[in-house]
Parts: sequence; C-alpha cells; structure tokens
Amino acid sequence: MGHPYQHERIGLATIHGKDLAVAPPFRRLLGAEIVTAPDVDTDALGTFSGEIGRPAPIVETCALKAELAFQTMDVDCAIASEGSYGPIDRLPFRPAGVEIMAFVDRQRGLRIIETMATHRTNWRLFTFRAGDALVRAAAISMGFPEYGVFVIANKDRSQPIKGLASLDEVVAAVDREANRSDDGSAILIADMRAHRNPTRMKVLRALSWKLARRLQQLCPKCQAPGFGHIESRRGLPCEGCGDATHWIDFEVDGCSACGHAAARPRKDGRRTAPRLSCAGCRTAHAS
Repeated sequence: MGHPYQHERIGLATIHGKDLAVAPPFRRLLGAEIVTAPDVDTDALGTFSGEIGRPAPIVETCALKAELAFQTMDVDCAIASEGSYGPIDRLPFRPAGVEIMAFVDRQRGLRIIETMATHRTNWRLFTFRAGDALVRAAAISMGFPEYGVFVIANKDRSQPIKGLASLDEVVAAVDREANRSDDGSAILIADMRAHRNPTRMKVLRALSWKLARRLQQLCPKCQAPGFGHIESRRGLPCEGCGDATHWIDFEVDGCSACGHAAARPRKDGRRTAPRLSCAGCRTAHAS
C-alpha cells in the first residue's frame, strides 16, 4: 500500500517560486505532486517590504495563505509558508528568523503546522542620507545583486522600491527616497522574498523536508497522515532528590484528525535531571 498522498496534487500558495524548495521532499517521501496555485495574490496577506501588514498572527496568516490555493484549484490539500526576520531582542546585532509552514487537508480535516528557527540569514537594515558613500558597500554586504534589496523612504514606507538590478540603481533609489522622506533618510533592507534570497530558500527546503517527514507518519488509531509532536511535558525528576525540574520529561505526539495522543520518552534517554537544574538541591547546597 502506498502513502495516502501518493499521486495527490497539492496546491502551493506562492508567487515567489517556493515550489523549488517544497516539491522535491514531497515528491520523494510522499509521492505527491506540488502544483503552484494560479492567480493567487499572497502579498495581500502581508509583504516583507512593509507596505501591507499581516491580517493575523503569523501562524494564522500562514494557514489563511494555504487556503488561498483552494480558491483557484480543485484540490483537497494545500500548503503555504510565512517567514519573519529581524534582530534578536537580546542580541540586536545578530539577526535571526522563523519560518512557518502550514499544510491543510480539507477532506481529512487536517491542519498541520511545522516551524523552523534559524540564524542563517543575510537580513540587515541600514539607514542612509542622500549621497552617503557607504550605500554600495552595505548592499554588497547583504549579497547584492545575487540577493535582492529594498529601498524605502524612512517616513513614508508605503512605496518601497523593489526589483533593483545594479548598484547604480540602489544608490539612485536611496538618494531619491531620502530626498522624499520628511527626515531626509532612506532605509536599505534585505529582500527576504524567497525567489530573491537563496539563503531563505535553503531554510524553506529544510522545513519542507521536516513537514514531509511529519506527513509520512500515520496515526496508529485512524491512519491519518501527520502523526507527530504536539507538545513537550516538563518535570524530569532531579537525580538527587527526585523532585520535578524544568527539564522536559517526555514528548507527546498527536493526530490532527482524530485527536489521538501518545507519550514518548526523551530522545537522549535521560531519566533524571542534573542537581544543578533543581531549585531545591541548589538551595540546600547554598545553605
């Protein structure tokens, strides 16, 4: 017997070439065909350049984006992704990102979300005034022209400049947008759209493999695809006193279709947590 998604057509809601990342694992692991949904405007649900905001938090927006495929395709399954990139709160000079991928099977009533956090990104943001000699070097540091960049007037972010092809065009756009801005400055920021960002495309490829592997797993109760991790339970007992600690004790796998859940032990096989992780033992040692 083949997998339930073998030979299935799965709609992908994208206008940025994400099929290059998503199609290979779904074809290889599930025997499914990823088909880009025609005539969908995923930018209506938010843009990296900032002129359109997300209508909902990132996970909900990702699921809404997947549903767009059903509007233009006769399929039972759809997939989409959303990403968010920027500086880390505690490490403002080290950018990072998170990718969300949503899979919806409306026939089986499945909605499966997989995520991937990453430090692999060229995301940078610079602010320049017109005529700044450092614009070229900043664009090159972000990987331009292999990687795209946006230029945005600092006080009017409703008209970002996209599709810049040369350093001369970047410099001209910075000068023009800086002069147009009330404070005389323009923003140069990395273009995080998948088709203009090879590093992000690699992260999406890794996340696609993760989701496809999840869908390989069938629920032991109802045989629906996607049986996998839904939560981690903390409380691993201290090796000294046996009290519960903040360490993860066990994982819980579950089914999005029937709700069946099952616990499984930690992958590393640990059955106790070190004394240093136990508040009681630390207090006793200090006294």
